[in-house]
Amino acid sequence: MSKRWSILAWILLFGAFLMIDRAPNTVAAVQSPTPLVVIDPGHGGWDPGAVRGSVYEKRITLDVGLKLGTLLQQRGYRVYYTRQNDRALSNTVMRDLTQRAVLANNLGAALFVTVHVNSEPTGSMAGPIVYYNPVSPSSYQLARAVSKSLAPAVGLVHAPRPIRQWVLRVARMPAINVEIGFITHRTDARRLQQAWYQNLLAQSIANGISRYDSATALALMRPALLLALANPFDPWS
Repeated sequence: MSKRWSILAWILLFGAFLMIDRAPNTVAAVQSPTPLVVIDPGHGGWDPGAVRGSVYEKRITLDVGLKLGTLLQQRGYRVYYTRQNDRALSNTVMRDLTQRAVLANNLGAALFVTVHVNSEPTGSMAGPIVYYNPVSPSSYQLARAVSKSLAPAVGLVHAPRPIRQWVLRVARMPAINVEIGFITHRTDARRLQQAWYQNLLAQSIANGISRYDSATALALMRPALLLALANPFDPWS
């Protein structure tokens, strides 16, 4: 092993420790490069999504999606919304879903996060569930990070679940569907309409994305760190 490679490895190791030492208690913002996150507020326009009386899924997902994007931008991420108002992307469900994922693909997005509200007939299930493409390990890691961030904030979060959902299958990057609660559950339906709870959800999802991004960056640095430990640099040799 040449001295040049040993020096480089130790520089990387020192840089990693410096980053960790200077990190704030909250999740750090991404500085450079700036990843592009595509945020997809589910449904819209002619497609209301799940409905409970006068409560429409499409309105809740738009509110939370826009709040999430603002938080990510404050942390240094670039953000693209599939919609910023009450509209659909196409005139059929399949075309609409495809268009959302294709947008992310064409933009070269680093992450795709679609936001939805769940429903089920008994009215007994509550809490967020994060779904991921089962053939994508990185999507699972993203779903796991977001679920872990949601759990202490909202108190009830189900484990990440694999799903063969079309929009997640078309996306070519780590992609998750964050079902932020059940419109069919009385408490969930009430809280999902309240700004404070929407802010809490958006903050928790943003924290999960940041944690995933930080873990990915450290994973890329791991070979250099191991190289440095295996080949200690002696400045006097």
